[in-house]
Amino acid sequence: MPSSTTARPPYVVPCAGPDGSGARYALVGADGRLVRAPDLSAVGAFHPDGRGGFVAPAADLEGRCGYLDHLGAWLAEPALRYTEAFEDDGLSRFQAEDGRWGYAGTGGTPVIPATLTEAHVFRHGLAAARTEDGTGHIDATGSFAIRPQYAAAGQFAPNGLAAVKAADSGRCGYIDRAGRTVIEPRFDGARPFGPDGAAPVRVGDLWGLIDEQGEWIVEPSFPMLNAFHANGLAYVLGGTVGHRFRGFLNARGEVVIKAKDRLSDEFRCGLVRFDNGYAHGYLDAAGEEVIEQGYEWAEDFDAAGAAVAHYLDPLDEDDPEEARAAADRPSGRAWGVLRPDGRFIPVHHLEPLTDAGGWVHGFGFGTGLAAFVTRDGGVAHVDRDGMDVCRVEATADGAALRLVNRAGTTLWETVAAEGTFESVEPAHCQEAHSYLVYPGAPERDVADLAGELLAAEPRPFEPCSLIFDDREDPYEPAEPEDDPDGDGTSFGAMSVVAQTFLYAEHQHDFPFLQDWANERFGEIEADMTARLTARFGDPLPGAELCLRSGDGESSTVWQIGARQLVLQSYLLVGDGDMEIQLWLAAVAPSEADAQP
Repeated sequence: MPSSTTARPPYVVPCAGPDGSGARYALVGADGRLVRAPDLSAVGAFHPDGRGGFVAPAADLEGRCGYLDHLGAWLAEPALRYTEAFEDDGLSRFQAEDGRWGYAGTGGTPVIPATLTEAHVFRHGLAAARTEDGTGHIDATGSFAIRPQYAAAGQFAPNGLAAVKAADSGRCGYIDRAGRTVIEPRFDGARPFGPDGAAPVRVGDLWGLIDEQGEWIVEPSFPMLNAFHANGLAYVLGGTVGHRFRGFLNARGEVVIKAKDRLSDEFRCGLVRFDNGYAHGYLDAAGEEVIEQGYEWAEDFDAAGAAVAHYLDPLDEDDPEEARAAADRPSGRAWGVLRPDGRFIPVHHLEPLTDAGGWVHGFGFGTGLAAFVTRDGGVAHVDRDGMDVCRVEATADGAALRLVNRAGTTLWETVAAEGTFESVEPAHCQEAHSYLVYPGAPERDVADLAGELLAAEPRPFEPCSLIFDDREDPYEPAEPEDDPDGDGTSFGAMSVVAQTFLYAEHQHDFPFLQDWANERFGEIEADMTARLTARFGDPLPGAELCLRSGDGESSTVWQIGARQLVLQSYLLVGDGDMEIQLWLAAVAPSEADAQP
C-alpha cells in the first residue's frame, strides 16, 4: 500500500534496471513505505503544491516528461520533451514536443503556453524569454512586458535593473522594468546587480564592478567575477599569472575572503567550503572558520543542510556511535553526514557511492539522500540525519534486485536471469580481497599458486610497472628505458597476486586512499606470508630478493630446493599516480648459472 503522508515529500531512490541498463527511480516515503515502484527514468526535486502536498517533474521509462504528486500519481501525463524543477514562485519551465517552451504551475498544468523558443526563470515578476524576433521579458501572464528585441537578456535584480545584449552591437548594458536603457551598452559581458547595488561587468577578458549609474567601483582587473549571492558577496578569481587567488568580494570591491588554497565558488546554507588539498573546513560570510578543517574530504552543503564528509581525526572510541562507525576504518576514521552547525554523524558503511570516474555523488543530486556502499555489496540510501532510509541489494546469484526499507521489509523486487545484477564494489576503500588478481582468487589458496610456479619451466622475466611499462606480459623483454635502475631480469616463474593503481587527482581529493591501500596490502601480505610458511616452512631469516626496485619494496624469501620462493611488495610513484603491487615468484638459477 503506497504511503499517503504529506508531512514530507517522498525520497527518490535509484535502482538498476532489470536489463542491467541505467538507473530507474523509485519513490519511498519518509515512513519507509513504497510510494511508487522504480518505473521512472528521472525525478526532480519535490516542491510544495500549496495544498498540503508536493509536486515534482519526472520522466517515464521512454523519457517522456510530466509532473508527479507526492503519492506517485501523474498530475500531468508524461507527454513533454523536458520539464524542470519548480522555482520559489511555483513555476516550472517545460519544453513541448515541438521544442517550444512554456511554464507549468504546481497543479502540473500549463499556466503560460509553450510558444517561446527560450524561457528563463522569473525574478521580481518578469522572466527573460525569446521568440523568433529576439529576447525580451514576459510577465506572469506570458505577455511581453518588454518586447523581444535583444540578442540576449538577463534576470531582473531587486533594484529593478536587468542586463541586456544589444542586437546590433553585441555590447551589454542595463534596462529598467519599463524597458528604458539606464546604462548604455558598452560592456562585453554583464551579470545581474547584487543586493547592494553593484554588478560585475566584463571588458575584453577582464571583469570589473559598476554601480547603478554605470560608474566604475573597480575597473576591470579580475579574470573571473561571478554574480553576487544573496549575502552580498561574489566569487572572484584575481591576481596575476603565477600569483592567482580565489575569494569573495563585496559591493565596494573589497576582497573580504581570500583563500590560501582551494575554495568553493558559492555559499550553501550560509557557508562556503575551503581546503588545502588535505583538510576541509567551512567559512561564513565574514571569512571566519566556523567548521574547522577536520575533514579529509567534504562536499558543499545541499539545500536541506547536509554534506557527505570523511572525518580526519580518529573517532572517539568511548562514544558508542563513533566507535561503531570506526570499526574497520583506516586509523579509526569514518565517512558520515556533516551538518551546518558542525555536527558530524558517522555512517557505518564503507564509502559513498561514486560515479564511473570515482567521484562521490553525495547529497548533490537533489534526492534528499546520499548513497553509500554497504559491506555486503548493497547500496544504502542515507538521510540528512545519517539514518538508513532504504537499501538496494542484489541476491548472491545476481538473479534478483531488491529494494528494502530500514526495517528489512522488501518494498520491491525484480527477477531476471542469473548474473544480471551485481554487488557493488567500493571504488576507493575496497576490501582486501578486491585487490587480489591471481587466477582463482580469492578462493584459491596462494600456496597452491606457489606450488604451480615452483613446478613451472623457468623463463626469463621481469615484473611490469603499471605506470611506466607498455607491456602487459612480465615475460616479454623489457626495453632499456623500462629498466632505468638496471636491475636486470630474473629466471623462473612469477605471478602478480595483488595490485592497485591510485590516480593523482583522486589522491589529491581523497588523501586517505594511500593509507587505506597500504593497510589492505599489509593485511594481504601478512596473510600470504602465513599461508606460504604453513606450506613451505619458515622463510630465510633476514633474506631479501628484489625482483624490481621502485619507491618502496620489501620481500620475504623461502628456499625450496634449488629455487627461492619470493613474495615481494612493490610501490612506485610517477607524476603523482601511485601503484602498489604484490608479486609471487619462484626464482631459479639463471641459464648461465645452470651451465656445468
